[in-house]
Amino acid sequence: MPVQPTYPGVYVQEVPSVVRTIAGVSTSIALFVGPTMWGPVNETVRCLNYTEFVNTFTEDTSQGDMARAVKLFFLNGGTQCYVMRVAMTTGASSPTNPATAASLTLNDGAAASTLKITAKYAGTLGNSIKAVVTNSALGKFDLQLFRDVSGVVTDSQTWTGLSMDPVITATNKRYAPDYVDYKWAVLTPQPLTPINTNAPANLVATALAGGKNGNAVTSAEYDAAYIIVDKEVDLFNLMILPKNAGSTAVAQSALWANASVFCQARRAFLLMDPRPEWTTRDAAVNPTTNGVNSLRTGLVNAYSAVYFPNLTISENDTPVQVGPSGAIAGLMARIDGSRGVWKAPAGTEADIRGISGLEYKFTDADNGVLNPREVNTLRIFPNGIVNWGARTMDGDDDFASEYKYIPIRRTALFIEESLYRGLKWVVFEPNDEPLWYR
Repeated sequence: MPVQPTYPGVYVQEVPSVVRTIAGVSTSIALFVGPTMWGPVNETVRCLNYTEFVNTFTEDTSQGDMARAVKLFFLNGGTQCYVMRVAMTTGASSPTNPATAASLTLNDGAAASTLKITAKYAGTLGNSIKAVVTNSALGKFDLQLFRDVSGVVTDSQTWTGLSMDPVITATNKRYAPDYVDYKWAVLTPQPLTPINTNAPANLVATALAGGKNGNAVTSAEYDAAYIIVDKEVDLFNLMILPKNAGSTAVAQSALWANASVFCQARRAFLLMDPRPEWTTRDAAVNPTTNGVNSLRTGLVNAYSAVYFPNLTISENDTPVQVGPSGAIAGLMARIDGSRGVWKAPAGTEADIRGISGLEYKFTDADNGVLNPREVNTLRIFPNGIVNWGARTMDGDDDFASEYKYIPIRRTALFIEESLYRGLKWVVFEPNDEPLWYR
């Protein structure tokens, strides 16, 4: 408040600054969208490391490369990502074979339903859960839940003195649906009303059944996922769509266009994997059949980039090919942190970690053909395997685009997003000189 002078002298008053600083936003938060064998469907899950991802989605790769892509993201310097599992669910484009959760209904001694055990998430992994009921007498019972995968038992837990009576008393404190906390399944009374308070009868190890992965997901499931992400995720900068094991090459390539449109709307950048038909340098730049030109249909070119070839990783001493997008996202996070978003995530310092090789090797001459056609190549040099390209899909030499290079596009997005968030306070301010001064 203003100083009230009462005597001749010097008065000191601290005047708050009218200048509003604008904080820079994060530049390397990744978003992974695709099918997995386990985990919540159509929910965004934030992961700060690979262990958190595994705890929710497992390392199973039979539905696609999600786990591999996320692992490479963190190995190469990523620090934060969101994961969205998509699956064919009831009400989706093909509800005839939706993904469903496995379940098992337990009966009391009179063969009446009393307790239902349901896998926490949809998918065939739920069929590996088994239940054992023992010591069923006088309204109490013991319950054991575990997973049995090809004879290997894991995640076994046992609860004793359980009851199906929801009324808590001094002698009845373990109402099963509330007391049992198991990472793979949930318990519900059967029927829901009126509740059958009888304990389930003794039961030998019996597996849950009915868990299904559903039909292969289509572009409709991805489009629905983007709507959910738009509501649930405040900020992401990089989008990755790992390979879907159930999709054809044509179906996978058809996902890029809508993904790039969503990225443009959210001021994010799309990282694409090469088409499986790209087995040579010339196949990648073929102007008529499945070359880089085929990826541009409906694509927002300046918000996208493609990398080639696939990476080779080792799993159980077996070489496996995986798309480079997850590793590139991690590399971008690493370069952003050490140098800045304005530095191209390429060059001798841009080594790819956690891999054993590349699907194909390129020479300088090959690179000279691919680079002008905006195909970013991964190269093997004496210092390791590095990213040797920094062009957007608008980076063809014939286009002469101002967003030819990835760091230019990403720096512009960084500035735009920072201004968008940092200037919201002005929205309802009077548009006059005091505001302009600030």
